[in-house]
Amino acid sequence: MSDEVVNRLARAFRGGDVESYRFLVESLTRPLIAMAYRYTKNWETARDLTQETWVRVYERIDHYDPARPFNNWLFTVHRNGCLNHLRSAPVRLELACLEMPESAGTHRGSNPLRRIEHSEFMQMLHRAMERLSERERTVFSLVEIEHYGQAEAAGILGMNPATLRTTLHHARKNLAGILRKMEDIS
Repeated sequence: MSDEVVNRLARAFRGGDVESYRFLVESLTRPLIAMAYRYTKNWETARDLTQETWVRVYERIDHYDPARPFNNWLFTVHRNGCLNHLRSAPVRLELACLEMPESAGTHRGSNPLRRIEHSEFMQMLHRAMERLSERERTVFSLVEIEHYGQAEAAGILGMNPATLRTTLHHARKNLAGILRKMEDIS
């Protein structure tokens, strides 16, 4: 569905047309689930977070500015919900225990030492990311962890692409410094 159609449906829903909301949900749920999965690595949790996002959108549609793209607002609401979910202590512990992705060799017979090193690095990375500004953390997560292209991430965040590149540069630089300090302490 084109951005123009999505924006028209969002404006209609904001004006009280509940049928437009149904079309938005049917059209945009899959990318929201995929985004939540990239955060959680769990399909059931991703579906739950997406459902919570749609409830938030329904309750807060009056906060949507019809002069701006609906997708940007929707994905920001969703990303914030995913990040809030990840900030809860039980979720952080669960993420720290995740194994390496299959592409890194977690199949049977892979090097257990490498899996442990990866797990330890991911724990350190998540701790280091907590020290970044919210803006840097969000940009870094979208581009480096969720693998969105820079232009797409800029669209989701409603940022100028040049601003996103600058923020990403600073996030990488700050993160590298934080990780070096954490490594020195270990």
